[in-house]
Amino acid sequence: MARPAPSLSLRDRLARDLAAPSSMEDVADRVYAATRRHIDFDFACFATTDPTTGVLTWASKTRDLGVGDVDFAAAEYGAPDINKFDEIARRDPPVAILSIDTDGDLSRCRRHREFMSPVFGFGDELRACFLGRAATWAVLALYRRADEPSFTPADAAVIAATGAVVADAVQRALFRLPPPGGSHAGPDRGGPAVVIVDAADRVTHMTAGARAAVDVLGGLDHGQLPPGILAVVASTRTSGAPLTTQTLTRDGTWLSVRTAPLDGVATVPDVVVTVEPTSRAAVSRMALAAHGLTAREEDVALQVLQGAHTRDIAATLHLSPYTVQDHLKTIFAKLGVSSRREMTARLVLDA
Repeated sequence: MARPAPSLSLRDRLARDLAAPSSMEDVADRVYAATRRHIDFDFACFATTDPTTGVLTWASKTRDLGVGDVDFAAAEYGAPDINKFDEIARRDPPVAILSIDTDGDLSRCRRHREFMSPVFGFGDELRACFLGRAATWAVLALYRRADEPSFTPADAAVIAATGAVVADAVQRALFRLPPPGGSHAGPDRGGPAVVIVDAADRVTHMTAGARAAVDVLGGLDHGQLPPGILAVVASTRTSGAPLTTQTLTRDGTWLSVRTAPLDGVATVPDVVVTVEPTSRAAVSRMALAAHGLTAREEDVALQVLQGAHTRDIAATLHLSPYTVQDHLKTIFAKLGVSSRREMTARLVLDA
């Protein structure tokens, strides 16, 4: 589609607009607005992912489609399909256009054939993953109507250039506050937070604590569970294995969503979901990864945050004290602190 050339590249525009995000909703809105100045689209969805599992934890849309996210979660974490986010994340660059990857036959894609086209009238799809430090922090999907031109390799290149900028903004939004302590609005109200979801993704049982947890995770969407829960349920149903993801709630606390198949259920299992406050240790490890620490640097930092001295860290991790000190210098530089005390004040662990 012909349009005047913008004065700024999308990458530079996002670098400016995402310099100080106030929330994840703010990040999504700025991504939509900036992208629309460079690439035409009819509908877009922006979502965060758990960097350790790649599973979606929160999602935003440019408009309400009138349905929840059950079909989206089932398509993304169900049977094999073309251009799933986990596959795109392994590409270089991590961007995909459906019309190109289906050789122009969009019906080869199951999600397009079964609901994106017949239910919403969508045509081509452009998907991108935003990676930082080899982990996926967010994803974006753009859609055009069936009567609109397909996306182009030039569109993909424009989006690909923004990867690090968007990933950095997401990390800053996620870790703009110290790890939570004290109050957790969801699971602590009404007792344990447990949900049982049947094979049709209907909630068959829900504790009072789970109702509070669902509310802070985004609330019911057209009667369906929030995307961050549906994604974990769908993944567990497909793999048959338990899964845990960490997600930041809209009130600024971290919650762990755990799923497991319900014993004694055949074929397509019912899934048990539990929600509980994320340990400060788990949040601190994610925060350290977000600041670019290597696995070994994370190990050293976590020891420091638990009060260990250099000699003890060296013995525990089988390093020399000099190597520990070298790691600490690098850690301080990456975190923007100058001492153990400053680091501990920023990332506090439970004793």
